[in-house]
This record gives sequence, structure tokens and C-alpha cells, in this order.
Amino acid sequence: MIVGHGLAGTILAHHLHQENIEFQIWDSSSTHFTSSNAAGGIFNPVTGRKLEPTWLANEIFTYLFPFYQTMEKKLNASFFFPMPLFRPFANVEMADWLNARRADIDNEFLDWKSDGVWVNQAGWVDVPLLLSSSQLFFRDLGVFFEKEFVAGQADSANFSHIIFCEGFHGMTNPLWSCLNFLPAKGEILKIKTVQADPFFILNKNGFLLPIGQDLFKVGATYRWDEFGPEPTASANEELKDKLAQFKVNDYIETGKLVGIRPATQDRRPFVGMHPEKPVGIFNGFGSKGVSLIPYFANEFVSELQGKKMVHPDASIRRFNQLFSI
Repeated sequence: MIVGHGLAGTILAHHLHQENIEFQIWDSSSTHFTSSNAAGGIFNPVTGRKLEPTWLANEIFTYLFPFYQTMEKKLNASFFFPMPLFRPFANVEMADWLNARRADIDNEFLDWKSDGVWVNQAGWVDVPLLLSSSQLFFRDLGVFFEKEFVAGQADSANFSHIIFCEGFHGMTNPLWSCLNFLPAKGEILKIKTVQADPFFILNKNGFLLPIGQDLFKVGATYRWDEFGPEPTASANEELKDKLAQFKVNDYIETGKLVGIRPATQDRRPFVGMHPEKPVGIFNGFGSKGVSLIPYFANEFVSELQGKKMVHPDASIRRFNQLFSI
């Protein structure tokens, strides 16, 4: 059983389906809102002010492209959009500082220009379309159920494993109370404008993401003190400030998105089986779910089949001593 049909549960289910492993998805949107529907959906192999490759960049991005391309064919939908990403230098000092270190920076994903760097192998995924297309696919297979999981209910005993893919809701699941969740609320503004370039993602203390037909996503905010599903006035002001920095001042607001990132204190996901019970977790991917989840879904299914172990930095084996306390 997979509990939850956000991005993590959906992609894990596709990997189980690919391996002909029988499963059901139980999803309860009435009690657990899916933050994946509010995701920016950006994948980007470069991180931080030092322009470093993101964790496991080569392995993850080698897997990412063929996975989503195969998924589009499988679901007969278009939701994977490779797109260049531009990171302008914040100022002359930053440009000089980075250029002085250029020889020591891994330049595999970078194309340097006088005013910034272009990042290759970036892009975005239309996560809501992927989720809705997948739900139709799994409904047709008869394995998707709008059903809340309740511990101890009789019909849950029919499963060899129960894998929890609950996003930030996982921190209230007593099975995983020892894990170091650090959820972060994020908000995104959707706008329509002709002032921004529709052919690349702009990344400068936030992002301006073109999603077609002069529509853009502007993001994102971070908040750690409140996890409600409603947008906030302070985040709206912060997003408008980002638009001003992007030199976009003529636009129409078309929507607001709110989600809670299932982030962790050590910035590594929670993947694996409980050391004492037939339950597992696939969670904690934070703001990098679009890039991390496919790779680790493949690793997790391989571990379930006894083929290989999940990467030690992502495996919940790193917390085994805490489960016995």
C-alpha cells in the first residue's frame, strides 16, 4: 500500500508498476492536502551562491530526463519541459568573486557570460498535470482509492508493506516521530505579463518561471512558523518585491499557490523501511522533489526487491538507533 498521492507517492507507484509489483494507492485529499499541487516544479543541477552541483547531480540528472520522457509517453500527456535557466550576477563584486574562482568550480552544467551564468539541464515539470494524469491511469487500473489510512484498520492487514508518502503530514505520524522533519511553507504567485522572457527561467533570489501563453510562476517564499493552506499578506508582498527585482511591474495576478515543503534538518530525504515493522517511508524531499524523487524511487524499489541498498545519506537506516528509544 502507498499512503498518499503527491509527487512522491505517484512516482513510487509508477516504479512499482514498472516492476510488476502489485500495489494500491490510498489517498485522502479531504484530510491531507497535497502540497505537490503548489510546487514550482523546477529542476536545477546547480545550487548555492558558489554555483556548486547539487547533491548527486550526475546520478540524479542522468536518471531524471529519460524517466520523465518515458512517463509522458506512458500517460499520453506533456508535462516535462527542459528549459535553460539564467542566474545573473547580483553585482560587480559577486561577478568578480565568482570569476576569480571559476577554475575551481565544476563547470559541467555552466555556460559563463559577462552578466551571469546559464545553467544547462534545467527546466520544470507541470506537477499538477502529472498527478492528475497519473490518477486517471491508476484509477483505470483499479488501484487508486480515495480512502484515509487509519492505523489498525482491518483491510490494511492485506498488504506486505505499507509505504507512507504523506509529505509534511508525515511529521504527525507517530511511526516517524523520531525523524528530523523541518517543514517550510512556501507561496507562489501566478501572473500574466509580456514584460518577461518566455524562453528561460530567471533565478535571482527567487525565480520567474514561464509556463506558456505569457503566464509565469513567481516564487518562492519560506516560512517555518505556520503551516496552514491559506496564502498570507506578508508572502504576497515578498513575491511582489521579487517581481520588482525582476523588473516586471506590468502584470495581472492570476492565482496564488500555497504548499508545505517536506524538508528535513539534514537536507536529505527519508527513504526506507522501519527497522522493526513492515512499514516504510518515502518522504523528506523538500524543494527538490522533482529531481530527487525519481532517482530514489528507483533505489527504494530496488532495495525492496533485495537488489541493492538505498544510498546511505538518504536511507532511514541512519536513524535506526532512534527507533528503539
